[in-house]
Amino acid sequence: MKHKMIFFLFPLLLTGCVEKEILDDVNIVTVIGYDMENSDQVKGTVVIPVYKQDAPVESEIIEASSPSEVSKDILTRLQRKASDPLVLGKISVAVYSEEIAKKGLTSLVDTLQRDASVGERIYLTVGRESANTILQGQYGYRGTAAYISNLIKHNIESADIPQTNLHIFLYDLYAKDSDPYLPILKKDKSNIIEIDGLALFKGDRMVSEIGNDKLIFFKLISDKYTEGTYSLKLPENEQVAIKTITSNRKIEVNKKDPTKLKIKVKLSGFVQQYTGKIITPKIKKEMEKAFEKVIVNESKQMIEQFKELDIDPLGLEDIMESRIRGFSKKDWDETYPNLSVDIIPEVDINETGVIE
Repeated sequence: MKHKMIFFLFPLLLTGCVEKEILDDVNIVTVIGYDMENSDQVKGTVVIPVYKQDAPVESEIIEASSPSEVSKDILTRLQRKASDPLVLGKISVAVYSEEIAKKGLTSLVDTLQRDASVGERIYLTVGRESANTILQGQYGYRGTAAYISNLIKHNIESADIPQTNLHIFLYDLYAKDSDPYLPILKKDKSNIIEIDGLALFKGDRMVSEIGNDKLIFFKLISDKYTEGTYSLKLPENEQVAIKTITSNRKIEVNKKDPTKLKIKVKLSGFVQQYTGKIITPKIKKEMEKAFEKVIVNESKQMIEQFKELDIDPLGLEDIMESRIRGFSKKDWDETYPNLSVDIIPEVDINETGVIE
């Protein structure tokens, strides 16, 4: 019996050795970045984690430039500089410089979407500086890829970034009835990577952006909150910070008059901080009404901006096509410039926290 058990375990031990040998013979890319270089070349940068026992993950950087904007050509040149084959299966973040994003991303996203080993949930981002600048450095104990992906993930789950990943970007890009958006990254004065707004695209080209201070309103009318924070000024000039914001959005289409549309937003939260003396029912109601007014004004301004740019990051065309029988692309093109969107918020501040 003992001999049988040893015989049974032996292939498993061999398998473990083979797997380790394979991993030792490749460079596992976890982050990739693209920049314009000298106006006629594209520079690719890849990050390869270097693991050492009882030490933070270090990053090996490989760079290569190509006159072609096809990502496969750039990867071929990167392969020539790598000591072992580059493997993209573990990539979790791609960074495209703002200059690249304004020229168009289709050719550079192509390799990611065609490589079956690359997951659809990787994060695509736009770099305020060059992608190479952003990726140069050591970030966190688990390395650059984990640092950036966790940064984006927690800003989606607990802050103002709407849901985003490769799958969502490609759907918005190719569906033809919505436009993509991607988070913007930058380095602060301490060389720490942070979120710096949301890039808006028309097709595959970046055409505008939403600043950090306006992101909450975009997320309210495009996605839903599970957690969030917002500070506002009341009519008496008191300040209030509302925390643990949860929300959901409902869009109502007027089938008889497609030029009219309603976006209903239900939002709840509690007061984290208040500069006044005491929160009475009257003041609570003032807080709710003040927040509702800001949501209406900011959301309407944002939608007017989208109409001027002829972009649809909210996916309103998709919604109207699915709910109005026979509604076509031509109908949308005629309707959108005159579309009247009524924002109807319902704010419920149901708990109180700290009073300053």
